[in-house]
Amino acid sequence: MLILFVEYHASFRQSASYMMDQEADMEVVSQAGSVAEGRRKMAEGGIDAALVDIPLPDEGAPELVRELHDANPAVPVLVLTRVEDPDVRAEFLAAGASEVLSKECTFVQILAAVRRLRSEV
Repeated sequence: MLILFVEYHASFRQSASYMMDQEADMEVVSQAGSVAEGRRKMAEGGIDAALVDIPLPDEGAPELVRELHDANPAVPVLVLTRVEDPDVRAEFLAAGASEVLSKECTFVQILAAVRRLRSEV
C-alpha cells in the first residue's frame, strides 16, 4: 500500500513514516508538511491511501481532504487529530475522510485503521 502522509511536525512524520515502511504491506511514498505541499504531492498520484494530520499550518485541511477524495474516491483518507471537537470530526467526514482518529491512539491502531480502510475500498 502506497501512502501519502501530510503532517506538520517533521520529526513525527519522519518517525511514523519509517515505522510504516517497516510493515511488509505499507510504504510512505510521499510526505508533506503543509496543505500546499500536500496538494503538490497529491498531484503526483500513485498513492493507495492518505494520512492527513490536523491542524496544518496553512489552513485548508478540509479542502485538501475533499480534493484527495474527489481526485480518487477509491483512495481512503485517514485524518489524525488532537482536536476532540465533534464538529471538526463531522467536517472532515463530510469532506470525504474515511475516518477521523485521535492522535492519542496507539501506532498499532493507526496501522490497523489504514489496513481496514484500504480493504473496505
